[in-house]
Amino acid sequence: MAAQKGIKQVDWVKVSSNRGYIKAKEVVTKHVRTLKVNGQDVDTIGISIHWGFTGIAKKGYTANNLTPSVSDANSQTPEAFLVNVEKV
Repeated sequence: MAAQKGIKQVDWVKVSSNRGYIKAKEVVTKHVRTLKVNGQDVDTIGISIHWGFTGIAKKGYTANNLTPSVSDANSQTPEAFLVNVEKV
């Protein structure tokens, strides 16, 4: 996906969902592969969700800006959801 969108290692990207957006540094890896779902290619991305608002994370740029309000009953981890990734 990164190659298709012209995104390289540590480029800034905007990740957006229906709920909001964040800006983040891209880490390109071959460990997460494209899935085939009903004949369509579907890419998976990962975002750290346990960073605070200070320190290495930039204030305000957390995965919570993107996540739906529905979470797993035990862990409170958000369900999977759709996002768009674009180079900034």
